[in-house]
Amino acid sequence: MSDDEFINEGSALDELTHTELRMMHQEGAAAILFAKKLQWQSVGSSLLVFGASIAISMSNLADKTLINLLMVVIIILTCGVILVLVLYQFWQFNEITRLRKIDQHFSSLYKNLKDVKSSREGNYHRYTLLVAMMLTVIMGAGIAIVSIQKSLMSLPY
Repeated sequence: MSDDEFINEGSALDELTHTELRMMHQEGAAAILFAKKLQWQSVGSSLLVFGASIAISMSNLADKTLINLLMVVIIILTCGVILVLVLYQFWQFNEITRLRKIDQHFSSLYKNLKDVKSSREGNYHRYTLLVAMMLTVIMGAGIAIVSIQKSLMSLPY
């Protein structure tokens, strides 16, 4: 049989079960997108806090105690954001695993179209983005700490 002679084998599920699986599939896909959105919002929010910390440290209101507190907050926030990014990644992994189990019960045409992008390629993209998000947060924290330390050095004793 050539590639042009594809024969679709329909799902063996009854209509009610098929509808339930479609609903579960849609919910899982929505959960994955929601987790990705939360990851990016976590990165963006942390960078905004870093920027605000730099602005506060450069203001006339900042003293040595406040600047030291800001550096501690940045370190704790960075660790927290990285933990949250990893937790969201696990959530996505669990949803993807569930979707793959659901996919096994759909038609052969669906499976054929779903396999256009390999799971290895998808994992590569997911984890590359995760590392990029973590590095962005770490670099933002590093820039904030260096900037805050410069503000600390310029304070009169």
